[in-house]
Amino acid sequence: MTWPFHNRPQANYWLKVFGFYALFEACIQLLYNYLLNEYGKRPISNLEFHGIMWLFQCILIWPIWWVAWSVYKKKVVIQVAVNVAFFVVYSIFWFGPVQDIIQFLHQGLQQVTRNPSQRIVTPVDAAADLLPYQLLKHTFRLSWFFLANYLYHYRREEQQRMELAVANKDLQLKLLKWHLNPGFYFKTIDHLRELSFQSPASCSRPILQLAKVMEYVIYEAKEKMIDVSREIHFLDGYVQLINQQPGHTAHFTLRSEGSTDRLKVPPLLLAGFIDRIAAENYSEYSTYDMQLQFSGNNMAFIIQGDLNRNDHPFFGQGNEDVLYRRFREFYEDRFTYRLSSNKKYFELNVRLSEEA
Repeated sequence: MTWPFHNRPQANYWLKVFGFYALFEACIQLLYNYLLNEYGKRPISNLEFHGIMWLFQCILIWPIWWVAWSVYKKKVVIQVAVNVAFFVVYSIFWFGPVQDIIQFLHQGLQQVTRNPSQRIVTPVDAAADLLPYQLLKHTFRLSWFFLANYLYHYRREEQQRMELAVANKDLQLKLLKWHLNPGFYFKTIDHLRELSFQSPASCSRPILQLAKVMEYVIYEAKEKMIDVSREIHFLDGYVQLINQQPGHTAHFTLRSEGSTDRLKVPPLLLAGFIDRIAAENYSEYSTYDMQLQFSGNNMAFIIQGDLNRNDHPFFGQGNEDVLYRRFREFYEDRFTYRLSSNKKYFELNVRLSEEA
């Protein structure tokens, strides 16, 4: 156990908690000094004694918290047993060696700070008189720890939720931009306009393809999960429209193998890979062979082609990659990927969900 030094933010938090506890303990000792000396027949303590008591209270709070920390993830029965056992050990140590050290330090400090006539006998704690009080104070210290520990984890979970919400909003914004994707629509419409001048009769097929793509993006893509067969149908129409656009040096082929019955995927899951390739303008013509292979719940998405014709990573560069983040959001540890060393072969394997 290396707590609290293995995690800097956590260590800083507990140092702040300790600072507040030390301040609270200082106030308690000042209150004790006032009550014990102002309302009795004679002074029975002094500032030197309470200063030493404050020092030991601050030092000995750490082992109490450390023991509580070491078992706070265990069952309640184990936590109670460990903390009770430590209270017994702590009390033996407190009423024995610690009181002897306090007395030694107090007497030595008085010899430096006070005249012989002003010195008092050290009011050491006795187990017979103060054991119930010691139990109450030990419980209070544990309560301080558990409250601080709860607030720490609550704050961290809230921060993680906020970061996840921001990431999801960012992902949704980027996905919305793809939904709109004006570049794709403008290029397709320009192609249809040119085609209408050349051969009006040949426009009907690409117009129907565009209508189906727009219907899928506008209406069906609103669903969280969609049938794999519908996603493949969309991808087929999408790549056909891209292939027909003039000026594109990337040409796509799409094949599907295996049964997709009852399988579900998030809509537009794989279109981002196509956009990533199609968005680049190259002087050389290149073909990208895409394959979808299904076996049970497993889907393999394979792309063969030149995937390293720019300086940008293709996939999987942490949370900055919107494609990678989308797969992490939906599948967490249920997907793997690899890119060949020559950047000509990419394979993504995903364990899909079944329809309920």
